[in-house]
Amino acid sequence: MVKILYGLCGEGLGHASRGRILIRYLKKRHEIRIVAGGKAFSYMSKEFDNVYKIHSPHFVYRKGGVRLFLTILRMIFQTFIMIPFSFLKIRKILKEFKPDILLTDAEPISFYASFFSKIKRICIDNQQSLFHRNYDIRFGDFFAWFALFIILKLFFFNADKYIIYDFFDEQIKNNNVLFIKPLVQDGILKQKAKDNNHIFVYQTSISSEFICNTLKDIDERFIIYGFDKELFDENLVFKKFNDLEFYKDISTAKAIITNGGFTVLSEALYLKKPIFSMPIKNQYEQIVNAQFIKKIGAGVYKKELNKEDVLDFLQHLNFYKENLKNYNPGSQKETLKIIEDQINSVITSS
Repeated sequence: MVKILYGLCGEGLGHASRGRILIRYLKKRHEIRIVAGGKAFSYMSKEFDNVYKIHSPHFVYRKGGVRLFLTILRMIFQTFIMIPFSFLKIRKILKEFKPDILLTDAEPISFYASFFSKIKRICIDNQQSLFHRNYDIRFGDFFAWFALFIILKLFFFNADKYIIYDFFDEQIKNNNVLFIKPLVQDGILKQKAKDNNHIFVYQTSISSEFICNTLKDIDERFIIYGFDKELFDENLVFKKFNDLEFYKDISTAKAIITNGGFTVLSEALYLKKPIFSMPIKNQYEQIVNAQFIKKIGAGVYKKELNKEDVLDFLQHLNFYKENLKNYNPGSQKETLKIIEDQINSVITSS
């Protein structure tokens, strides 16, 4: 049995949702404590014991995009005023729990605390692909890229292993880096994908009014999540989030319109659904994710949502579906076993 401290980023629920899958698997044989902030704490504490609340750094969003300058100012303020309390709290947990290893999914405070306690550390996230995969940096995105690059370098330096959730099959010649396929929720794994007569939309960064103005004139039925409301408006169906409904609607859609969030993109790829990806402005992780979707031929990457681009995307669905036949989602059981083997390998290495 291994004693594991698991740090989870509280920005959104993507980190927590895949963390839940891995923790469920590891808890069968190992002892785990969880530190998390933001939405991740609320999400994880509903299911698991020994979940400790810490402060979680967040992006600042305004008008559907990340405000880089305000985000940097906020992180500086948090570093000197709020984060030290969480750091000391985690140091106390480390002293009492005495874990063999830290796993962190983009949670930096536990990473630093474990470093000072001389505990081995594994980074397991998708953001580290920024350093190991090829992508384009457009001039207008340079500052967003640079900010994320510096943050990742400062927050997660010199880990004992980097395990990276990734859409591609190729490994690289770096023994400290391992690419694995994304973990997917059980509710998605149980679905039988088929194409019904609707487009699945998940969007949180633009207004419902803009969605209506853009999609209402398109002769398709759209099922829309992300606005926390139930509404029928001609060809638009707005739904509040519900696990079973969400899984059913995405698995039976003929195409997906979403931002660049890694979780929904992973689910769409697993289900072999063509993707129209519109990343949140200045959220460079999402921009890279969207570029990867385009690179594997699974869909398109657009900066904005407009009628002409959506119509063009829908006219080429068969092309994307043909490309998706070659996508390998991997075996979830094998992926989980690989992660567990890596944990044991890092612990036993000198």
